[in-house]
Amino acid sequence: MKKIILSDITVGLILSILVLISFFFQIGFFESIELKTYDFRSKLRQPSQPINEIAIVAIDDDSIAKIGRWPWPRTLIAKAIETISKDEAKVIGLNILFTEPERNQGLLEIKNLKDILSKSIDEVSLPILSNKTLKKTAPAFQELKDRTIKELSDAEIRLDNDSKLSDTLKANKNVILPMFFSIGPSLGGEEQVLSSSTIKQVENPGDAGKYRLSEGNKPVIPLKIFTEQSSGIGHVNTIPDVDGVVRAEIPVIQFQSEYYPSFAVQIVRQFLNIPIELIKIKLGDSITIGKAVIPIDTEGRMLISYYGPAGTFPYFSFYDIINEKVDPKSLKNKIVLIGHMATGIADLNVTPLGHNFPGIELTANSIQDILHQNFIIRPNWAKKAELASIIIIGLFISILLSRLKALFGALVSLILFFGLIGAGTYYFVAYGYWVKVFYPTFLLVFGYIVITSKRFFITEKKKELVEASAIETNKMLGLSFQGQGMLDMAFEKFRKCPMDEQMKELLYNLALDFERKRQFNKAASVYEHIMTVDQNYKGINERIKQLKAAADGAVFGSVGGKKSSSEGTVIMEGAANATPTLGRYEIVKELGKGAMGIVYLGKDPKINRLVAIKTLHFEEDVEEGAMKSVKERFFREAESAGNLNHPNIIKIFDAGEDNEISYIAMELLDGVDLKKYTEKNTLLPRQTVIDYVIKCADALDYAHQQGIIHRDIKPGNIMLLKDGTIRIADFGIARITSSSKTQTGTVLGTPSYMSPEQLAGKKVDGRSDLFSLGVVLYELLTGSKPFEGDSIAALLFQIANEKHPNPKEKDPNLPDCIVKVIDKMLEKNPDVRYQRGGEIAADLRECLITIKSTQS
Repeated sequence: MKKIILSDITVGLILSILVLISFFFQIGFFESIELKTYDFRSKLRQPSQPINEIAIVAIDDDSIAKIGRWPWPRTLIAKAIETISKDEAKVIGLNILFTEPERNQGLLEIKNLKDILSKSIDEVSLPILSNKTLKKTAPAFQELKDRTIKELSDAEIRLDNDSKLSDTLKANKNVILPMFFSIGPSLGGEEQVLSSSTIKQVENPGDAGKYRLSEGNKPVIPLKIFTEQSSGIGHVNTIPDVDGVVRAEIPVIQFQSEYYPSFAVQIVRQFLNIPIELIKIKLGDSITIGKAVIPIDTEGRMLISYYGPAGTFPYFSFYDIINEKVDPKSLKNKIVLIGHMATGIADLNVTPLGHNFPGIELTANSIQDILHQNFIIRPNWAKKAELASIIIIGLFISILLSRLKALFGALVSLILFFGLIGAGTYYFVAYGYWVKVFYPTFLLVFGYIVITSKRFFITEKKKELVEASAIETNKMLGLSFQGQGMLDMAFEKFRKCPMDEQMKELLYNLALDFERKRQFNKAASVYEHIMTVDQNYKGINERIKQLKAAADGAVFGSVGGKKSSSEGTVIMEGAANATPTLGRYEIVKELGKGAMGIVYLGKDPKINRLVAIKTLHFEEDVEEGAMKSVKERFFREAESAGNLNHPNIIKIFDAGEDNEISYIAMELLDGVDLKKYTEKNTLLPRQTVIDYVIKCADALDYAHQQGIIHRDIKPGNIMLLKDGTIRIADFGIARITSSSKTQTGTVLGTPSYMSPEQLAGKKVDGRSDLFSLGVVLYELLTGSKPFEGDSIAALLFQIANEKHPNPKEKDPNLPDCIVKVIDKMLEKNPDVRYQRGGEIAADLRECLITIKSTQS
């Protein structure tokens, strides 16, 4: 019986059945690897012909530096459209969503002044008209009134930038505008919008229930004065695959019973001079625009055939366009796309051809695909061919492989392997046919390894395998502990591994981590362990001397010196007579050290104000170009956070760099963080906790409306001041520091408080902060976290998959209204969770009223 179970045929059949099950049910592991092979083939499918139909006008860093901070006056946008139209561009795709009127304080003041002057002149003219002597001056007063009102009206017209942009759109009937949906089915009650920009001809409306078209809700559209003058409106939504990579365009989104075309489809329609009424859609099959036919799958997606990495399409600076520095021939008869490219405001995506791929270039690739009918599709015969290849490979490893000699079996396996890979790659590159090759290839490789190595793994090499497994296990555990910051345990595991070149590198990186934590003696111990086999490895001999000197009281870093370590303190022993500074701030003393750097008490000598100065630590092994980009993003994020003005958000006064030390100057707070009140014996009164969370929710609602997400809400970042007020600290810092993390295994944020989408590495929005606030509320009320695990892996699994414990299990006296709020805050699906902090605050206020009325 045992021989039958372990026979090659049985093993081969079991492997084949497992792969077939994975194929039919599209198991995540297999699909994710298949998508990686798709990405590899996409890089090989870049056409060689030049791109002539499309040009991109970029709102880039250079334009912002020369023109001023974004957003710009809409007259600049109008000027760009006029210039591009003058250069005879055929279609202009303006990928900027103007949903609110431009705020122009001067315009409001002139309107107010016009009303006041009109009334004042009328009041003065009444006694003149009633007086016979003065009545002859009445025409002069009327003339004065008319002239004044006319001048003010003319000024009002000059300052009304929205009207100027609307007039420009009206004069140039070739501009396409964007709109945006929240992805997910509408629950009803929403009014249909922009019906004139929807596809009316549906060839098979009765089949709508068979296909899973992307559905949208809560449409965000441009102002009416813009939509009425534009040539069309198209959605700019992108829906990445499960691994976060954008591989497909969504040519149409269904909202209510209407079908809304994408931004790219609308531009192609305008380019081909096809009225939207003539566009046809056949659900699950295709969209027809004149002679152009767009193939779509059952989910309404069009796979994008990329023409190259970011920057493939010709780019022109917005500043150069409005100053007419671009050759008009470069834009003549072309599709011109205007979009964001500047750091901090650009819509960046992950694509098969690389990260940080601008959204405007996604649109360009989609347009180019449609115009050239260059598509990637899943042919009708693909699934049959994939199934047949799995069955053939299964028969080979089950019956033939064990009967072939070792060399001949390896040769046949290699031929099959390269045949599968070669055929799948050839059809993909040459014809755009996507046939999945990972399933049969995996079965071939894994089956070959299992069948040919079965005896080796079971008998002769069992001991060696156990030892090798133990070494690899210790290495992986060490890396895991290092990634979690448990450096001592990591060193313990690494010491059990033989010292090869890879191990020396791992230990060297571990020693650097000890240095970053200022554990100099432990770092020296790691270096000494390396020296047992290599005394000259990366100059560690001299490094040990420096570390021991630092452990004895010396410091790294200086103020005013030639070089300064980003981790060193700026306060040096023996320098008491010279007050150190950072920028214009005088350093009084060191307040403490955190994961991101050192916090000092500083004084602004200009206004004699005490501030807290937090230095930011960036990874030292980042290349110069990447570091420059990180620091530019740091200052942009600090500027955005500094614009927040809310009583429950810490104020940021300044950000700068001095001797390679980046810092933020912020409000000096006198209090403690709420971490102190998360233990069961130090819990705050229930009403007090609710009041604090209401204030935090209101603060987050305000920040989210400004487009700023915290990303690291936890009790340690919520300060309770001595006067009883609450402040949220470290806005945007989590995102700033994440840009400089390069080491494998680094965990950003605080896992216990992170949202499921944050753990999955997806693009997050304000709803992630609301999930974290829900964890804080749960902990402050019960004295325990909703998600706890024996290991980091167990904790992350709970957050992503398991429902939190009922808080009443921790405190049976908790009111039902609080439990209901917590449950909604901790929903795994962001669309089911609270959408705004203001909603949480409103529900908690009602709950607070209920609690008080019950107590009274």
